[in-house]
Amino acid sequence: MTDTTVTDTGTGYGRKPSSHDARLTEVGAGTPMGEALRRYWQPIASSTALTSDVPHRARLLGEDLIVFRDGQGRPGVVFERCSHRGSSLFFGRVEEDGIRCCYHGWKFDVQGHCLDQACELDGGRRRNLARQPWYPVEERYGLVFVYMGPPELKPPLPRFDSLEPLGEGESYCTSWMVPGAEVVGLEQDYNWLQLFENAVDPVHAAWLHSNHSGYQFEGTGTIGFPESYYDHRTAAERTTYHRTDLGVGYVWRYQDAKGPDGALVDLEWTAQCMLPNIVALPNFVKSTPDGRNDMLIWVVPADDTHHRLVFSIRAAGPERATSFMFGIKQNGKDGWELTDEEKQRFPGDYEAQRSQGDITQHSEETLAPSDKGVVMLRRMLRTMLDDVEAGRTPLGVGAPGDPVRRVEAGLFIRREEEGELVPTPSAPDVAAGA
Repeated sequence: MTDTTVTDTGTGYGRKPSSHDARLTEVGAGTPMGEALRRYWQPIASSTALTSDVPHRARLLGEDLIVFRDGQGRPGVVFERCSHRGSSLFFGRVEEDGIRCCYHGWKFDVQGHCLDQACELDGGRRRNLARQPWYPVEERYGLVFVYMGPPELKPPLPRFDSLEPLGEGESYCTSWMVPGAEVVGLEQDYNWLQLFENAVDPVHAAWLHSNHSGYQFEGTGTIGFPESYYDHRTAAERTTYHRTDLGVGYVWRYQDAKGPDGALVDLEWTAQCMLPNIVALPNFVKSTPDGRNDMLIWVVPADDTHHRLVFSIRAAGPERATSFMFGIKQNGKDGWELTDEEKQRFPGDYEAQRSQGDITQHSEETLAPSDKGVVMLRRMLRTMLDDVEAGRTPLGVGAPGDPVRRVEAGLFIRREEEGELVPTPSAPDVAAGA
């Protein structure tokens, strides 16, 4: 029998419609975040995978673009829609000095100049009046970067000590070993901020990647993290968050037998989010204390509800890249091998983040102390938006002559020094002054 003398509380009835934070998530031209992100260089393709064979589609910040490399080896980024009659240059032909549209044979160079109009007299006597919209590109760290912002405000392409100088036998690995993602990166179908925030939410590893779904990081208990790393009961007290010169970082403390002769030592795992969308993530499969960080990841918004992951790894062989791409297993399998039942029982990052929605509903959140890194990152992103709107240069947009940027990420043994525990300096501390 239903008790009608007590009124139920906390039910879903009468709740206001939910909403997302448009300033932080929407990236089209003219939006606050869209304009801010256009002030930075964004990676659009792997240099090694981008050949002079065919052009490639790449949607960035709500714009449909084509990235190609001409026969002279020059990379180019142009609008997908041909400025003549609107056919897609995805179906175009790459030639020695540009890309030629399939419809009427108009050819454009990497800066959009019309070089030839195949069906017009003399190759088009007024072809100089036609210009395919284009964006500047530069190559570094095995990636092709594009600048989509105001031309008069174009900054220099930044440098990072994680990725230079190359060590003996090292090269850059930047191409996903996943069909369809080799050139322009791995696309995922939800808002970019949901993944970017995950990088400063370390405590999710103490639940999602262990206690809920079983140990998902390969190397756990052997060459990687000890099982005690994932103790969710102590995760909050072992984690601290701090602002860095370029964004937000965290330190996760734990103990492991990584000292001389297998001695138990205090370790600090440090990762960082750098504005506007860069993640510095150490090796999570093989734990090697006091080594140089060797990887950066860019979370590049394709549009409001899709993003692509683009990375550069400095390594002497393919093993490091393989462990990054395939080092997280769900029920012992890669994500594409899972049945629907396995995805439900052994969810990973994709299931957790995608299930938040195309764009998570920020009005429905209830944040806790362990969300401190997320709160700090959102505040810094809002400051970035405010700076751009006020005509100021936002954090992370460089100037000519800037030094190599120091990346605060890695695994460090904490040692006694003058009564305090401090992380041991690593090679990048020297490289940063180069």
